[in-house]
Amino acid sequence: MCPTSVDPRAIRTRYRLRGALLDLLRTRSWDEVTVSEVVAHARCSRSTFYLHYEDLDALLADAFLGAAEVVPATGEGHCLGFVPGLFDHLAQHRVLAEPYLLLGRGGPMVAAFRQQIDTHIRGRLEVTAPNLTEPHREELAAALGGAVWAALMWWLEHGRDVPPADAAATLLALLSPGLGRLTHD
Repeated sequence: MCPTSVDPRAIRTRYRLRGALLDLLRTRSWDEVTVSEVVAHARCSRSTFYLHYEDLDALLADAFLGAAEVVPATGEGHCLGFVPGLFDHLAQHRVLAEPYLLLGRGGPMVAAFRQQIDTHIRGRLEVTAPNLTEPHREELAAALGGAVWAALMWWLEHGRDVPPADAAATLLALLSPGLGRLTHD
């Protein structure tokens, strides 16, 4: 269930619940967080929580929607055109990205975010490389998605001194020549 109410009170309550969950996930793993802790941290009741969300998974999905939407929202041309925007977005939210993505405290949303990267690349390849067969497109999307993910994880863990634009540019410089050969043959 994804909340849709435009009532300002409902919106504020959802912000508080999302913020509470994200605060808790900074120091704990997904499996350790409970609804009771979230509502206590958000200073609301359990019934309020269940008025807005079916369960913790629904809250987590709602909390990650904004971050995950950066993938398809940028880079409409090249299949990796979203990469600079993704690095920039994670740089702006590094304090959240490190525990959720690097330490895996984002629970099931980490895999969903990773899958969204592959799905976006595959969709862009359908448009930019129509000559690829479906199996080759799937394979290429998985390989490129894996490279993007590995570069992001390295950058979050070790690349504090590397500006996000430089990290993205390096990744694109490494991947683009081979990608060009594969998609234009």
